[in-house]
Amino acid sequence: MLMLKNPITAILRSQSPRGIKVIALSLFLVLACAAPMMLYVVFGPEDGNPVGLGFLFAGGALIAHVGFTIGLLLLIWDTFIKKK
Repeated sequence: MLMLKNPITAILRSQSPRGIKVIALSLFLVLACAAPMMLYVVFGPEDGNPVGLGFLFAGGALIAHVGFTIGLLLLIWDTFIKKK
């Protein structure tokens, strides 16, 4: 068993269907875009207004939701329509 420290390469090298891989990468994207906003809320000033972080989170969430939808469609395609 090869131990991988990077979770993204672990997902890409797994034997999971490609739809599951796209969904997992989309979830990582949401986490990566939400982390700066969460850290700002916890450690930032109380009267701050993080407009740029809000746009980062909104854009990343939008792209991740599109990726989730594509991954779900790929999973349905591979499971039901394209029988191997």
